[in-house]
Amino acid sequence: MELDQNQIDQIKRQRRKQKLSAVFEMPDLSEPGEVLSIKEIEFFKENGFLIKKNLLDQDKLNRALEQVWIHLLDKVPILEESGWHLSRENRDSWMNPQWAEMKPHPSSGPYQGRQPLEHYGRIVKMHDIFDIDYLADLLPREPDVQLIVRNFLGENLRSNVSTRGAYAIFPTRNEKDPTGKKRLTGASLGPHTDQVCQQLNVCAYLNDVKPRNGGFTLYPGSHKIMFRRHEFEANWSPLESYNTGIQAVIEDIEPLELIAGKGSCIFWHGRMVHSAGIHIGDDIRWAVFADFTQEREILSEEEHRKLGQYEWFKNAKLFRHDRRVSGDMWRSWKI
Repeated sequence: MELDQNQIDQIKRQRRKQKLSAVFEMPDLSEPGEVLSIKEIEFFKENGFLIKKNLLDQDKLNRALEQVWIHLLDKVPILEESGWHLSRENRDSWMNPQWAEMKPHPSSGPYQGRQPLEHYGRIVKMHDIFDIDYLADLLPREPDVQLIVRNFLGENLRSNVSTRGAYAIFPTRNEKDPTGKKRLTGASLGPHTDQVCQQLNVCAYLNDVKPRNGGFTLYPGSHKIMFRRHEFEANWSPLESYNTGIQAVIEDIEPLELIAGKGSCIFWHGRMVHSAGIHIGDDIRWAVFADFTQEREILSEEEHRKLGQYEWFKNAKLFRHDRRVSGDMWRSWKI
């Protein structure tokens, strides 16, 4: 459905209210011998996220990134008449990608709602490799990741053998603004929250993410606001106050662009408002996302479809029985 001019103008006005993100590097709050220190837990509860630096196995990571590149070059279509050619070795070729037009999202079938390969502008999302072993072994099956997740949510976890796939943010430049500095405003961010069932999520960096190179961007403390804009603790169940809550977060909270080294993992609360980061650098930002929930009875695939909550590439399904939101937002968590 096309937007009319009034709707377009309203979106532009809302975007102008968005704050510019601040670059943030996680301080070391760990304690020797502790999976999660008291300071780390306090930081997570207050801000809604925690970064564990250099957590992933580097050999697994290097092999995974190699395979992701092969898949990208083999499967993501390029606009033929553009004359553009992408090469892993030629960094200049990463700038201003020219993808072929993406087909509409399927309205039925196994990929209902989202294309297996999304490619538009600077963004590529390779959902089609969400359940491939080299990504599952890298992140959700990684023992150190699982240990941290169990310390957040408890021992009774839903078996996680998949990710959301590999996501890339490519560098772009405007010929009239070759440095990109004139575009440094919050208007380019896309703050939102995820749907379906959301408890704890992880974003893993496959390469070093430097300032203004597309770092995952979070609105600290927004999890506490948006948690109370839902009927249930984890299931997607927005109240009438959801939209005003999102708007308050956008207008009042300074977002943080998270920078970290290759193999670092960002653990974030499922109700966090977040966005892809501002990118005026020269690198591709590579990341893999995974969802973690507790082991409970879930709705069937058909029930998800009827509710409009069918997201085939996420290992996070609606609980059949979920607790209603109360004063204690951590009562279902181990922490």
